[in-house]
Amino acid sequence: MFLDERLNKNFDKLNDNDLHIAQFINTHIHACKSMKIQELAAHTHASNASIHRFTKKLGFDGYSDFKSYLKFETEQVQQLPSDSIEGFQQEIKNTFAYLERIDYTLITDKLLEADTIYLYGTGLAQLNVAQEAQRVLLTIHKNIIVLHDVHELKMILNKSTPQDLFFIISLSGESYQIPEITNALQLKQQYFISVTTLKDNNLAQKANYNVYVSSNTFYLHDGTDYSSFISYHIFFETVVRKFNERIEFGTL
Repeated sequence: MFLDERLNKNFDKLNDNDLHIAQFINTHIHACKSMKIQELAAHTHASNASIHRFTKKLGFDGYSDFKSYLKFETEQVQQLPSDSIEGFQQEIKNTFAYLERIDYTLITDKLLEADTIYLYGTGLAQLNVAQEAQRVLLTIHKNIIVLHDVHELKMILNKSTPQDLFFIISLSGESYQIPEITNALQLKQQYFISVTTLKDNNLAQKANYNVYVSSNTFYLHDGTDYSSFISYHIFFETVVRKFNERIEFGTL
């Protein structure tokens, strides 16, 4: 979506009302290009001031600047590559190749030892991955908690135990809040595993263990850049299967 990069960068500044506004805009992107602030406020059940504050949080000078951005971005139309299916197939193939290199013994041992498992996503899409991972990991009968922002993470760290395990999920591993997250975890000497795309990044460097997955970004016909997170889901599904295999064979 057109706003995803801005939303991810400023995620910690946004409240539930802001996310509702963002969802409406992403769903009605072309209509919003010509909407007055009063019209958008009416559609999102917000005040004009709330809309203005929302645009400021995303780094715009105001609503007019925001509308100009929408118009410019939607006009930068890039065609969907003809080899997008081939690229997607290669992404899946690469993911399984990377997954073969993971130390599942280490990860499943950590899962077994953990009092509580915490999942944190550095943006909206990553948060969705964390929520789905929570559903999957509940099958191992552990306490699984999704953290929604850095402030929540810091609050949890004040009462976490050394046995707790943290998964930090990120696309690039380089978002602005990464140093704050890793510093907080390291200060508490808390074990954490990073899950990022395959490239050198700050999060992976700081993690106790890093998992790499493949994520292919391409452009839709309307110019929207789309990053697939299916490889992240495959990783957590694989972890659960490896955990249960070890239980069945008596090696865990």
